[in-house]
Amino acid sequence: MAENQESLQDSSVSSRITLFNQQAEQHKNWMMINPFAHYNVSEMPKRTFAEDEYGRAPTGSLSEQRSLQASVRALEEILQLCDMIQKSGRDDPIDGRKVLAFGQLFETYNDISDKLLATLLGARKYGFIDFSGETLFQGRDDTEPVRLLRPFEELQTEIIAKVAGLRCDFTEKPEESTLLRED
Repeated sequence: MAENQESLQDSSVSSRITLFNQQAEQHKNWMMINPFAHYNVSEMPKRTFAEDEYGRAPTGSLSEQRSLQASVRALEEILQLCDMIQKSGRDDPIDGRKVLAFGQLFETYNDISDKLLATLLGARKYGFIDFSGETLFQGRDDTEPVRLLRPFEELQTEIIAKVAGLRCDFTEKPEESTLLRED
């Protein structure tokens, strides 16, 4: 019986040593590619990325989670902007889509958020709204129409689906801190 306990302790200790050595090796590999761990840039090995990984946070990292959460917030603001255009806008006589002048949108949206232009540019990038020119300026472009490109219900459904997909992405992935705490 004493021999069984000793073998269990030996296997427990050896498994902990093996786990520690694995974590130490992972840390050593990470420090090799960490740009802040080298005094001289020439010492740092060159990293290679797959095309779809370039410019993105490592999968499962806290940075990736923060990025996904920021994308969710941006989409929620875009939905709020589209809703405001739907409620405050008028029907365009040409195509029947909702249109709102930038000046009126600026005055109304200013009470909600100070990021109107960034939200407008994001909504145009996703293909939800359109306006002429590269950007809009308060005063100069007050009469410029900002129009929804599709019916609001369709845009709302698409945005909510994107938000739900992003929320699933960052709730299904484990956090780095929980990975480090596992024994």
